[in-house]
Amino acid sequence: MCGITGLINFDPSGQPENPGKVLRNMLDALRHRGPDDRGEERIEVTNGPVLHLGHQRFSIIDISASGHQPMANDDKSVWVSTNSEIYNYKELRNELAYKFQFHSQSDTEVLLRAYEQWGVGCLDRIVGMFSFAIWDNKREALFVARDRLGIKPLYYHIKDQQFAFASELRSLLASGFIDKSINSTGLYHYLSFGHSKAPETIVNSVRELKPGHYLWIDKNGNWEEKEYWNPFNENESPVNEMEIHEQVRTVIEESVRCRSISDVPLGAFLSGGIDSSVVVGSLANISDDPVTTLTIGFQEKEFDESEFSQEVSDRFKTNHHLLRLDEEQLLQALPSSLSAMDQPTIDGINTYLISRSAHEVGLKVALSGLGGDELFGGYPSFQLIPKLMQRKKLFKYIPFMKWGVGLYNGFFPTDQTTKLEHFLQGKLSGAHEYFLIRALFCQEPVTHLFADKKQARTEIEKDFQRTQNQIEQFPTDDIFNQISYLETFHYLQNMLLRDVDMMSMAHPLEVRVPFMDHRLVEMMFRLPGKEKAGAAKHLLVDSMKSLLPDNVWQRKKMGFAFPFEMWMRGALRPEIETVLLSPLQQLDGLVSQQAVANVWNDFLSGRVSWSRPWSLYVLKSWINKNLS
Repeated sequence: MCGITGLINFDPSGQPENPGKVLRNMLDALRHRGPDDRGEERIEVTNGPVLHLGHQRFSIIDISASGHQPMANDDKSVWVSTNSEIYNYKELRNELAYKFQFHSQSDTEVLLRAYEQWGVGCLDRIVGMFSFAIWDNKREALFVARDRLGIKPLYYHIKDQQFAFASELRSLLASGFIDKSINSTGLYHYLSFGHSKAPETIVNSVRELKPGHYLWIDKNGNWEEKEYWNPFNENESPVNEMEIHEQVRTVIEESVRCRSISDVPLGAFLSGGIDSSVVVGSLANISDDPVTTLTIGFQEKEFDESEFSQEVSDRFKTNHHLLRLDEEQLLQALPSSLSAMDQPTIDGINTYLISRSAHEVGLKVALSGLGGDELFGGYPSFQLIPKLMQRKKLFKYIPFMKWGVGLYNGFFPTDQTTKLEHFLQGKLSGAHEYFLIRALFCQEPVTHLFADKKQARTEIEKDFQRTQNQIEQFPTDDIFNQISYLETFHYLQNMLLRDVDMMSMAHPLEVRVPFMDHRLVEMMFRLPGKEKAGAAKHLLVDSMKSLLPDNVWQRKKMGFAFPFEMWMRGALRPEIETVLLSPLQQLDGLVSQQAVANVWNDFLSGRVSWSRPWSLYVLKSWINKNLS
């Protein structure tokens, strides 16, 4: 994994005084992503602008100097700067060897040759995670692309005849020419869900390239963005239970196998849950040496899964490391973990701490069980949304139900009563129920937070309609697959995967996610929901339980979370209270400071959960550090 960046100015009169220095400033902001090497390239375009490409290298495959980037082909007509792992690079290399002479063992060179051979079609052949930029001198255009599931990030700025891109938003901010004003749509997304939603970011002048999309921009500044992948593959699905189990097992094992390829030390995160245990077990079965595993544990027993992770470790004889975390340790880690956030998020600190531990024990690559809940139905939403939709049909026949709940919520508002009111008032729609379940602040609380109430209502309506349109375009009305889609392409993509990338690369550590192999995702969306619905993740358990200790697959799912509710009333309170109750100039006219203070008081009195004030604390801390 690496950090990439570049810039083009199509109006020479508006060219930065020293674009080389600007590029170096952008690279400096990405140094943590690639401490092993740095590359800069100035490419003059005939009768066109000058392109500057930059690269910070984190060496994983072919750690020799021959993997240096930006990398060019033999006649320097094609240049590439990439943040990627191409897991099938050996197979692609063998396929291309008849035509091209290779000068390295890197997957970067394979990507370069794959583009020369197939152009945009190379995207269909790649198995991996990636974001890259390729300059094609023959087409006189820049080709920028991002992997299908959005595992690797890519941000861009395009305005006033100027185009710039980078692996992180902070790199674009470091250029010095980015407008740092806050994007109201990105702010609404964050306040509602704890993250911004691609293509929006928290900053007005920066967009995120959507997963499964690419962008062309030619030497005249003309540009176009297109989708190249969606999960609804039309291939045939398995026809019976035995065949389904066999295919699930085969695809998962292959996904783990190809993600085990590395020229540097590799291990795995192990929570003790089903997903991470499947990954660790599959990895152990193909590893010659004991797998290094890492777990976070807590003194608070209701949050601690370490006994289960230890059982899995014993089963597969792993080299196991336990990080026992308490509130004082978290308080000490807060400044550095908040600094690692490329965008504000209510999640991610867990990944920051376990990635730090992985780095300390010598790992450069770690496998994660992320994505299993979304594909196999591990979240409560898979059980709850169908029930809510059935009950809403019944509630409409109960006189004065909406009126009574609304009246009660007006006098005794809580998270639960507010969501119940909106549930009764909303349309019968899986998207509506999903929003209620996943929302930090649902409609009315978000409106209270926004200084401009009209703007808040506009954003609410736009967001709901956008999601509803996506659901209506589904090739099926299968409610399980609809929920799976929302969990994967909203929650997972926009929060969990983004958090994993920025928090792991802060150390640096490359995290690979076998459940996010696009072949597995396509197969799971081909299966009808009835094959996956029922007990949580029963299909995954039935397919892989021979691999797992009985106590792992038989136990009730806990879900990985910190004891924030207790810690925020304890050691974290002075820090959070100071930030929340202090005005922040950048939020003037956008967020009501009084409403922020009210949220904190509501938390202290037990009316709202910890996630509400925590989200506001993170937002204000991030803005103060990055947009001041």
